[in-house]
Amino acid sequence: MDDTQTQNTQTRRIAIALVMAIVIAATGWWFWRKSMDVPTAPAATPPAVAAAAAPAEPVIKHPIDAAVPVSDVPAPVATDPDAALLAGLGALFGAEAVGQWLIPEQLLRRIVATTDNLARNARIEPLRPVRPPVGAFIVQRELLDATAGTDRITLDARNFARYDGAVQLLAKTDMAQAALLYRQMYPLLQRSYEDLGYPERYFNDRVVEVIDHLLATPEAQQPLLLEQPKVLYRFADAELEARSAGQKLLLRMGVAHMLTTKQKLREFRAQIVNKE
Repeated sequence: MDDTQTQNTQTRRIAIALVMAIVIAATGWWFWRKSMDVPTAPAATPPAVAAAAAPAEPVIKHPIDAAVPVSDVPAPVATDPDAALLAGLGALFGAEAVGQWLIPEQLLRRIVATTDNLARNARIEPLRPVRPPVGAFIVQRELLDATAGTDRITLDARNFARYDGAVQLLAKTDMAQAALLYRQMYPLLQRSYEDLGYPERYFNDRVVEVIDHLLATPEAQQPLLLEQPKVLYRFADAELEARSAGQKLLLRMGVAHMLTTKQKLREFRAQIVNKE
């Protein structure tokens, strides 16, 4: 975190990215499985020098049930995936909200990459799927020792208002409708995930993993203490600073917004995990 324009923009964009990315990427449609040819070991090979077994087929923990026949998927999905996704999101959130926040270029790729990186302590700014909201990053400073030049820096509670609109939008979202959109778009989300470098991974498993990770975000003691060793602000608590981009975003949103977001994440999760 910092009080420069760059850090302000990063903080705001990550916030909306979290809300929009999870709304979009937390709902499912197609049972996908990569087939693998298992080579047959020579019958005469002694056990001591037997050929290594072929890699096991990837285990899919959270398969997506087929909710929409392939023949019923709208044609625009095949011709212009980003346009199809924008249309679906417009129906879900409202065209005005989508036009205000989302970056339409390479939208699928941005959403998949952002979702994948939310559980890492990594910079997700370059592939953000949304535009920055209005608002400035605010801290409170309390001088502790004028001679030594030390002060106490805390995250100002007025920052939480910057997330009001996004969290209110999330709170009103119908998770069943979000799930239907995700099921329709899932083949393309899966393909985009593979293109990121995960040819043997299942995107819905990663979405569930990321949601569980975000749900584990602690309710840290308020106000949050910060420090500014150079230009950038960071959490004074080393354990909090070491957390992922997604968890630190939830911490910056304030407890009330974090609780609302967690509740919607639970609802998302229930929609994309098969009930036994």
